[in-house]
Amino acid sequence: MKDEANRAQRAVSSALFLILTCLILSSCAPSTEQYKGYFASLSINPSDGGVDPGPEKIIRKAHDSYGERNEVLYDMDLGAAAQASGDYRTSEKAFRSADRLSRMLYTKSVTNIIEAYQTNDLVIPYQGYPFERVMINLLNSLNYAQTGDWTGALVETRKIRLKLQQYNQDYPKVASPPGKFAQYQNSAINLMTQHHISFNPAQLNHYTDDGFARFLSGIYQEAQVNSGGVDYSSSLISYRKAYSTYEKNQILYRAPIPSFVVPALLRSAEASGRVNLLASLKKRFPGAQWIRAASFEKMGHVIFVGYNGQIFHLTSQRFAFPFPIANTLAMVSFSVPNPVHGGTRLLGHRVVARDTAKTVVAENSSEVAEPLMAIGLTNFQDHLKRVVFREAVRSILKTAEEVVATNVADRQGGAIAGIIAMIVGDVANVASDEADTRSWRTLPSQMDYSELDLNPGTYDISVYPVGASGPVMEKRVTLVPGQFLLLHETDGR
Repeated sequence: MKDEANRAQRAVSSALFLILTCLILSSCAPSTEQYKGYFASLSINPSDGGVDPGPEKIIRKAHDSYGERNEVLYDMDLGAAAQASGDYRTSEKAFRSADRLSRMLYTKSVTNIIEAYQTNDLVIPYQGYPFERVMINLLNSLNYAQTGDWTGALVETRKIRLKLQQYNQDYPKVASPPGKFAQYQNSAINLMTQHHISFNPAQLNHYTDDGFARFLSGIYQEAQVNSGGVDYSSSLISYRKAYSTYEKNQILYRAPIPSFVVPALLRSAEASGRVNLLASLKKRFPGAQWIRAASFEKMGHVIFVGYNGQIFHLTSQRFAFPFPIANTLAMVSFSVPNPVHGGTRLLGHRVVARDTAKTVVAENSSEVAEPLMAIGLTNFQDHLKRVVFREAVRSILKTAEEVVATNVADRQGGAIAGIIAMIVGDVANVASDEADTRSWRTLPSQMDYSELDLNPGTYDISVYPVGASGPVMEKRVTLVPGQFLLLHETDGR
């Protein structure tokens, strides 16, 4: 009897702790009001590629609303906002901070599985989903490229490869619940199977490589060829990896392979003296046209990267099912994040170069280079298959403790005590039943890419959005042989 009383006391104490936990959950989730102003501000950016502090100011003003558990998220948003504002140094600094802190939190989370089971995810510092942590480096590589630091840009894309390797090595192939949670593993499996909820505690990432990051690595390497820092053999490896990854993307995300990859692949194969490989590539891609390296090196190159639309955001989806526990038909409930909305109205961009006489000398339409919405949704679903299992186990344990407390209190203190214990448990379950809906909302839905290869000289470059009014950018540039110049536009439409 004494043991039962002790168990009941512990269960009620646990329930009271969960109520207290829920009282601080509202301070764990950052405000989302800043995003309305942020995306509205993108539409009034200057059309000359200059600096507009508007988007950055909006995120900075909301800093206090993020809270100390969301510093990574704030740095992500500040990095994106500063980049959209044209403040590339500030963006670089914010992304480096986000990268450093998210890496530290990720390392801690891998070694502390019990913490994930014992607490509501909202009280754990936000570290970002794997695809978000990769985007820190991809976006930051463009900061370096924007300022002509091609070595720094290349370092960032190389970090992506190492990150994705680490993530997929670290995810355990068997993810059994630890400690006292283990006894409810089979119950959770039965519950979710019965109600047709998809779960897999051993789910690995489908996102194992990034085609656009690989392609950009090749560009960053070619940008250093004339200075002697890198040879074409390095860019060849990057472009081959890019193409193979885009082939996988075609299956995973139903994303077409961008046509700009093959000419780069052929050029680097020819320039690096890979005669047999070049012959094989010509046979594989009959009719493909490319600029030979000897001519390419004498030209200037305008590369355009557009961020289009808005990535999905997360809401809370609640599950509640009757479930037998300790001869009692109890209600098991838990919440998980659910992706909603997101997308873009833009169909791409048309990049036009005019000479000083206003004559069009070159133009090109962009193509989707990074289907981020599809990558993010797939990566999120991979993550969710682990989360939903954990939430089910945790909810069954909470409910079991509530049932034990109610039954013991009923026997010892009568019906009133039992009712009080039940109410405490129910309030605790509902109070702590809040999904972690934090995500990097300032990411675009997709990124598109275009390139103009021009003879040295001065040009007026205009960028027109397809499917919306424009131009969104007009800029005069002067190109010298071998120069690469990045133009970037963030459009939330």
